[in-house]
Amino acid sequence: MYIPAPACTYSVDLISYHWYKYIGDRLDASGRDMDRLQELKEARTAAHNVVAKIDCAISSLDSASSWGLFDLMGGEAFTSLIKRNKIKEANRSIRGLSALLRILNKELTDVNMSMPQQISDTLTDDMLDVWFDNIFTDLRVQGEIKESLRKLRALRASIIGIINKLDIEIRALA
Repeated sequence: MYIPAPACTYSVDLISYHWYKYIGDRLDASGRDMDRLQELKEARTAAHNVVAKIDCAISSLDSASSWGLFDLMGGEAFTSLIKRNKIKEANRSIRGLSALLRILNKELTDVNMSMPQQISDTLTDDMLDVWFDNIFTDLRVQGEIKESLRKLRALRASIIGIINKLDIEIRALA
């Protein structure tokens, strides 16, 4: 024989069901927030790594630029060698920066920036700049250094902007 449950039992079960569903939904949302928070923190770490590598490249290029000015004012082959070494340091940093930006792009899909082109440090340029030490090569290289510095500084400012946005989102979720 079937005996229906009293109305109050049914409503308690219904209330319990909705309560547990509400708590479960809140826990799911909290879990999603925690996942989002973790993703934001990872993106922020990647962005800070990019800024540190940009700073290394800028430092090397600033030094190369100073040596380049000295080279333009009559520096000898030794000056050109030092300048070329600084350019090679900067290019190593820029190559490392490319790898870090790929990591950052994985963390932030909305980051679409172009990397500064590497400054030429080929054997031909070395021969022209160091051994023949002519003003035309020195001027061209100096122009490339200045342009790369401009692009790196613009990229740095963009990444700092991204870090600021990430910090705002992290504070909102924390």
